[in-house]
Amino acid sequence: MVTETIKIEGMMCGHCQANVEKSIGAIAGVSEVKVDLAAKQATVTFDASVANLDAIKAAVADAGYTVVA
Repeated sequence: MVTETIKIEGMMCGHCQANVEKSIGAIAGVSEVKVDLAAKQATVTFDASVANLDAIKAAVADAGYTVVA
């Protein structure tokens, strides 16, 4: 398992937080997602043989938020 933290811009409320958690959590191989609204970041634990960071970032973007490099 791999744990990565990504910075996310555009989250304003609890609904945004839940939306990002749901989007990332739907990816096969993701076992845990913790979104910190105040810190504007998500900590994701995933199986690197099934999921990858690019797919996670794409899910965030598809949900309408911006991943900060």
